[in-house]
Amino acid sequence: ADAERARLLAGDESLAGRRAAWFALPERLDGSGAAVAAAVDDLLGLVEEAAEPLRQRQAAEVEALEARVAETGERGSGRRQLAERHRRELRRQRTDELRFGLAVLARRYRDELAPMGDLERLVAASTAVAGAAAALERNPNETLLLQALLLRLPPLRRPPLTSGLPPE
Repeated sequence: ADAERARLLAGDESLAGRRAAWFALPERLDGSGAAVAAAVDDLLGLVEEAAEPLRQRQAAEVEALEARVAETGERGSGRRQLAERHRRELRRQRTDELRFGLAVLARRYRDELAPMGDLERLVAASTAVAGAAAALERNPNETLLLQALLLRLPPLRRPPLTSGLPPE
């Protein structure tokens, strides 16, 4: 599974953009539900887009199965097993993508708040992000999970980086 994820990421041209979106997220927060809802919609849209290469591979597998069924017949085709595997792969991809984003978010808070000695906000933000990451194990409603998290996180203000990309 990790090797498959690495293959997908290696050809993923939008990875840097998704990382930048998660990195800039604290600057979008202003304590309002409207800002949180807009941010969550954007993030889940990015998660959805990130699954496209996997969906394309899965579509090719379905086509190959359909061609085999046309030649040999339906009996024992493995259609149901393939559909179940595809659902599991998409779920894992979404979870991995959310974990990736939460890790970027946690790092942003750590890098921003630790040098200022703002340990109370750092601990609160880190605890909230870690709790959201742990909750992914229970296959939660992603929208509600992210909204609850973002409502708890403090906004961060920072001038835009000259390169336009977050530091590695």
